[in-house]
Parts: sequence; C-alpha cells; structure tokens
Amino acid sequence: MDGAALSYFTHVHVDNGRTRTLFLLHGTGGNERDLLPLVEPLAEQYNLVGLRGNVQEGGMPRFFARQAMGVFDQESIRVETEKLAAFLAAWNEKHGLNPEQAAFAGYSNGANMLLAALLRYPNLLRRAALLHCMLPFDPPQVDLSGGHYLVTHGLQDSMMPPGAAAAVIAALGAAGATVQEFSHPGGHELTHAEREALLNFLNAT
Repeated sequence: MDGAALSYFTHVHVDNGRTRTLFLLHGTGGNERDLLPLVEPLAEQYNLVGLRGNVQEGGMPRFFARQAMGVFDQESIRVETEKLAAFLAAWNEKHGLNPEQAAFAGYSNGANMLLAALLRYPNLLRRAALLHCMLPFDPPQVDLSGGHYLVTHGLQDSMMPPGAAAAVIAALGAAGATVQEFSHPGGHELTHAEREALLNFLNAT
C-alpha cells in the first residue's frame, strides 16, 4: 500500500463503525468539514470522510485550478485527479473497503473534481451525488454501466453555463450510467429540497 497517498489531502474521518463510507468534497473556499452537517442524518449508514482541496485561489481552497470562471486548468485537473485516485486506492486498502461500499458527494468545484475523477477512473466512483457541476473537459469514451449518479442544479444558476447540467446528464447517460436529476428554481445555493434529494439518493444506494 502507498501509505504516502493518504497524505495527499488534508481530511477528516468520522468513523461511525459502518461498512460503507461517504467521501465529501467541498466547493470553492470550503474545507474538509463543510459538507459534514449536510449529511449528518446518514451517520447511521456511513463513515464520513471530508477532503480539502490542495489548490489555493485567492486564499480559497479548491480541488483544481482554473484560468477564469468556467475555464479549467487541465494540467491541474490531471495532477489532482491522480492524487485523488491514489488517495482512494490507499484508503480502500487500509480500511478494507471496495468501490461498491463507497459513495461520494461534491458541491460545485468538489462536484467537478468528482466528475473529472469519474471520467478518468470510472471504476473508483460507482455512486456519486454531483451538486451543481459542469463537465471539466470533453468526456472521453468510458463505460459507466452499473454506476448511479445524482446531478442537481439551479435553473437560475448564473455561475454555470447554460445547459451545463444537461450536458453532464447526457454524458453520463451515454456512458451507460443510471442518472437521477434534481433541479430547483434558484441559483447556485443548496436548498432544503435539494438536501432531501441528496439524502434520499444516498439512502437508496
């Protein structure tokens, strides 16, 4: 096992003595604890692991760099998704976890990071909730059959390009994944109903 890979991300581990683990990735400016309150009701089902992004933008943590709003640094994505894949492989080996026992939830930049990792390492992320995400690059041909994903978005989200969520859903569906969609009439904020959709998705998987 590459134990050094476990140091690739600052993280917090809430061990609830469960057989399944939920990995959480924050949005820009967040930290490893940001999403823990969001999924608190799932403590009976999951151990929780919150990760902090390695990249700084104006003092705000992110999971990969960007050159402008919606313009992503592809080399940064490559490097950071490699780190995430190595971290997850090391974590799974240390804790005796297989990919079917892992679930993921990410918001905004964290969701983009999960989507990038999913498209590069499809066997690692079989269940993921992607909250307000967009494609980080043109999707390659991958086989996501058997994967289950939730894509949420705000219909008036000015921080996302028009049609961003639809493009994600189409790409995942074309790869054979099972995709659920949730939308709300607001913007980039997470709503109560969205949280319920997230909890229901993770309860069912």
